[in-house]
Amino acid sequence: MTSAKSPKVSPPLAALVNTIKQLQQQEQIGGLIAPLVSFVQETLGMSFVWLGLYNEASKQLIGQGGTTPVGDHPFLKQKLTLAAGSLLDQVLMNRKPISLPSLKEEPRLGELREAATRLGIQGTAIYPIVRHRQPLGILITGSTTWGDTLRGDDLAHMSLLVSALGPELERLAATKTTKGVPEAKQVAAAAMTSDDPIRHLLQEASRANSFSQRIEALLLAVHQFCQPQRTSLFWRDVAQPLYRRRSYTVGKPQSRESQRQPLAITQQELAGCYTALASGQTVSVSDSQSVVSATAPLRLMQMLNCRALLATPILVGTEVVGFLTFERNDPYPWNDNEKKLLQITAELLALAAPTERLEHLLAQTQHAQSLVSELAQAICDEQDWRRVLHRAGERLAADLGAQWVFLLTYNSLTQAFDVVFQYPAPRGRDRHPPFPPLQKMDWQLLETATTAIALEDYSNELRLYSWKEVLGKLNIQSLLAATTTPGHSLEALLLVGRTEPTLWGKGQQTLVQEVARLLGLISHQWQLQKTNTQQEQVRSAMLAGLRALQRTQNLERLELTGLQQLMNLMQVPLVALVTWQPGQTVGSIVAPPPSHPKFVIRNDIEIPIYEDPLIHSALMASQADVNGNPYAGLIQTTAAELDPRTREWLSGPDIGQILAIALRTDPEYEPSGVLIVADHRDRLWSTLHLEAFITLVNHLAWAHRSTSLIQMLTQGWQTLETLNWYKHRRLEQVYGQLTSFCQQLTQWVQEHPEADPLLRRLGTLLQTQLESLHPLLSHEVWQLDKATHTAGLAVVLKRVMDRIENWKQRKQLWIQVHNQPVLTLNGDLSKLELILYELLLFACQRSPSQGRIDIWCQQIEGIGQGGKTASWLELSITDNGEVEPQLLIKLHQLEHLDWLAPSSLDQPPGRHLKICCHLCQRLGYSLDMYKLEDGRFLSRLLIPLNHGDTGTFELQSSQPRQ
Repeated sequence: MTSAKSPKVSPPLAALVNTIKQLQQQEQIGGLIAPLVSFVQETLGMSFVWLGLYNEASKQLIGQGGTTPVGDHPFLKQKLTLAAGSLLDQVLMNRKPISLPSLKEEPRLGELREAATRLGIQGTAIYPIVRHRQPLGILITGSTTWGDTLRGDDLAHMSLLVSALGPELERLAATKTTKGVPEAKQVAAAAMTSDDPIRHLLQEASRANSFSQRIEALLLAVHQFCQPQRTSLFWRDVAQPLYRRRSYTVGKPQSRESQRQPLAITQQELAGCYTALASGQTVSVSDSQSVVSATAPLRLMQMLNCRALLATPILVGTEVVGFLTFERNDPYPWNDNEKKLLQITAELLALAAPTERLEHLLAQTQHAQSLVSELAQAICDEQDWRRVLHRAGERLAADLGAQWVFLLTYNSLTQAFDVVFQYPAPRGRDRHPPFPPLQKMDWQLLETATTAIALEDYSNELRLYSWKEVLGKLNIQSLLAATTTPGHSLEALLLVGRTEPTLWGKGQQTLVQEVARLLGLISHQWQLQKTNTQQEQVRSAMLAGLRALQRTQNLERLELTGLQQLMNLMQVPLVALVTWQPGQTVGSIVAPPPSHPKFVIRNDIEIPIYEDPLIHSALMASQADVNGNPYAGLIQTTAAELDPRTREWLSGPDIGQILAIALRTDPEYEPSGVLIVADHRDRLWSTLHLEAFITLVNHLAWAHRSTSLIQMLTQGWQTLETLNWYKHRRLEQVYGQLTSFCQQLTQWVQEHPEADPLLRRLGTLLQTQLESLHPLLSHEVWQLDKATHTAGLAVVLKRVMDRIENWKQRKQLWIQVHNQPVLTLNGDLSKLELILYELLLFACQRSPSQGRIDIWCQQIEGIGQGGKTASWLELSITDNGEVEPQLLIKLHQLEHLDWLAPSSLDQPPGRHLKICCHLCQRLGYSLDMYKLEDGRFLSRLLIPLNHGDTGTFELQSSQPRQ
């Protein structure tokens, strides 16, 4: 395989490595300030830095220095008292950093908040400095901008810097303690009592040249004073939670056998005794056969083969670094002097203990730091990250005596962990198979862990149980597991395994955790590159699909083009569309030729869309609310879950995973089809692909609807245009014939003065009607025109009444006009008459025989546009006829109609009423139709008066004739 080449290392990471080197070269704590301030200001762009050391005895943070937005400030050396439960106290106790949008607005910070207010500090990050889970201090970085905190790579770099700061603070603090504290403790111990045994112990300890000689001298001296049968010293193993008997005396030198096989006991085996020792108590057992105390170390007494035991802890801080014991084979009541002398001896040993432990820890720390520094430098210098991983795995395996090293990354699709790197490299295949998904408890365990998790004997472990089979095949018996982002979401894991049970030490856990942090940068970069590649592929496919949809206007070509683009986007062998015409209940299948013969689909059959379970489920899902769940309208299923009726046409034998989604642009609009996507059984759909798929499907749905609507409207427009042309030409023909007839009639009447007066009047009426037709034929050929006529309201109503006289007689209807005012109307009266006629015709058609229709007239005064006084004429028609509720709903929702869906407005009378509503809007009228509380149906037409508009009517003063 070709190795992945990484880009050159970024300047921030190089600055981080340089800063860590500077920290390691300092000899005083004060020397740490300058490198910290330089890195935070110049690399991270933060203007506030403060380092405080934690004093556990006084519960204070002691300022060591830093910088502020105004330069040097007395606050930098100030002491901050930690109140119990305060925010800084929680950061130290929880050992987790926090971010604050504004430091000066945080009420839980007390003195720090006051200083932040004076200095104008807002966006802040607070980092605990921890070493071996012991809080050493706090580092605070801040800015004068609200919400300005570290993110992304800057946050990772800062976390690495804080991790490297812990060991250096521990090193410098330990050096300072070694130089100054033991002498004070010795003086205090010497002044504690003036008894001869104590003075003798001090003299014996002062004469010894080495730590081992001091131990032997003290043990021999205290043994001579108290005369137990044995005096033993148990010392904690630095790398393991184990106490070994380092030395003991019975008044004679140790045997070679005891030196070869020193006695050892674990912390767990000490049980309640360890709790007592950790609290500083001296454990006294006078007779092992009558022990009832929970603190009695029964397991230890069995190992020592004694019946009386006196044990006191050797404490360094709060850590039990060892304990001293007096042992007797017979029951013995220990007195206070023996207890006191043993305690003083333990305190003397505690004074010298840090020196040896510090030397061991420093050597171990330097070794670990050399590995971390070497790895960080390799990340900066190397372009081949696989070589860096190989080097890290090889070094870890050598330093920890491990047989296996794995770097795993979490796969959000499979929920499993892919193997990015394995040491030693596998044989015969490229990579180890993925590790199976973790259980919820193990996931939470890894996410909350701040250091590597140690599994000492995996055969007896329930943690990481999901991997028991995988690790068993590798014969891994003990394991160290560290997340690359401790305390945050799980991204990658570093595993170090041995083929035998192992007691892992804290130093080994810390080393693995620090290496995991650095390797996390590599894995995170790989994930970013992989994501960027996928996003670029999806983006290109999306753009190609959108461009293809925009270029297509034919419906059949649009469907095939959209399916092909979706196939390219999702990289699947089958995409099909089940589509149908509006109002139909049976759909047909449109699909491009499948790329594989085992993904065929039967496109020669018709599908009942409301009976097929898959199609029906997709249609139901399309009505779901996608605001809370963007995938609510998407059906994800498998071939095994399909109904046999669906399997009849979705019949490919290799079809496994299936997606189905309806082409629906809005819940108010009818769907025009259901899209089907199919792939193999092991196909997993990523969030990125699903989001892009839904987006492109939505665009296809809009294009499909728009193209269908354009075709439908185009066909309707062509039909109506043809009909208009035909009727207009026929009307012109009839008009010409009637004009010729009228001229002949007029000429005949003129030539015959004795002609019947009725014939003369009919000729005049015919001439008048022909004159009214002329504007229609000349000005309203292809569009409506606003004409102006004048007539009384009574005349207009009479004309309309005359037109419906036939219906009135046929159904014996009682029609009455009420409150008719004397008005002269000036406007497009011909269109007004047609509207009134359509409303009265609608009422007559619905009214029962011998029914009643009332026409109410009313003049209304009010405030119109611009605040001017306006007048309206209200014409209301009430009847007792039944109206289909759906018709009323659609008439009130004309602006939101789905023109592709079958509707009651497609046929009379709904079609005629719809035209009346549109015509009223053009003329400035207001038309409402609804049912009254008493069951009558009301048609209300509001006509504006005195607006000076050619489409409205004017009120003229008119007096009735005397």
